[in-house]
Amino acid sequence: MQYGLALSAMALALSASRDAPAADLQPHEAVYDLALVSQTADFNSVDGRIALQLKTDACAALSLDYRFVARFHEDDELTVTDQQTLSKETRDGKRYEFRTRTLVDGTEQSVVEGVAVNDAEATHVRFETPVKRETELPLSVFPLGHTAKLIDRALAGDRMVQAKLFDGDDDADKLLTTTSLILPAKSGERPADAGIAGLLDGLRSWNITESYYNSDSDDDGMPVFETRYRLYENGVTDRLRLDFGEYTLEGGLARLSYYGRPTGCPASP
Repeated sequence: MQYGLALSAMALALSASRDAPAADLQPHEAVYDLALVSQTADFNSVDGRIALQLKTDACAALSLDYRFVARFHEDDELTVTDQQTLSKETRDGKRYEFRTRTLVDGTEQSVVEGVAVNDAEATHVRFETPVKRETELPLSVFPLGHTAKLIDRALAGDRMVQAKLFDGDDDADKLLTTTSLILPAKSGERPADAGIAGLLDGLRSWNITESYYNSDSDDDGMPVFETRYRLYENGVTDRLRLDFGEYTLEGGLARLSYYGRPTGCPASP
C-alpha cells in the first residue's frame, strides 16, 4: 500500500510573476495536529502532526524546516511515515534549494535534493539525488513566493488564481499546476487557543481551497491533491484540510510562536 505524503500547502499558492513578492512573511514556528475525517477501507484510523520553522536567512532569503509525521492504523498493524524537508528560497524568487527525506517505520525510502533557478523565461532544475540530472520547466513559482503572492492577490480582491509551481518534487517533469479559490474568512472565526488567537488578532485572512494537477490528474478533471486552509496576511496558516483522495486529514494550530526579524536588512520590495 502506498502512503502518499505531499509537501503541505503551508507554503504554497499563485501564478508565476517576474516581480518580487510584496507580502512580507512572518518568521515563525508552528505545529499542527491532524486526524482522519473521511471514511476509508484502508485504515482504521490515521493521525498526524506537521511542524515547521520559517526563518530569515541572511536577509535575502528564507529557510523552511518542515516535517510531516503520520501514523496509519490497520487492525494490529501500525505504519509511520515521516517526511522531512529543508529548503532555502531567495526573496526575489530566483533560487530555491531543497532536500526532502522520506522514511517509513524509521527506514529511509527516498532522498530528493537539488536546486532550481529562475531566469526570465524558464525554471532550470538540477537534481543531485536520487540521481544527478537536469531539467527545464516552464517558468514556475517556488513555495514561499507562491504563498506571498497569493496574499498579494487576496489583498487585491482576486478570487481565483492559477499557477505553475515547483516545490522540489522529483517528478518535476509532470508539470505541477494549482488552482486556488479565495474567499474572505468570517470575522468571528478565531483559533480556540487564546494565546494563538492573540498572535493572529487584527490580521486579515482568507479561506483558501487549492487543487493540484499534473500529468497524472484524472481525465474527468479531478486533482491529484486538494487542500483547504485559512491563510493570514503574515503567512501563517490554520484550519488545514488535506485531501489525498484515499483519505482526508483535518486539524489546526496546536502551537504558534514568532521569531524576531534580523536588524539591518533592507525593507521588503
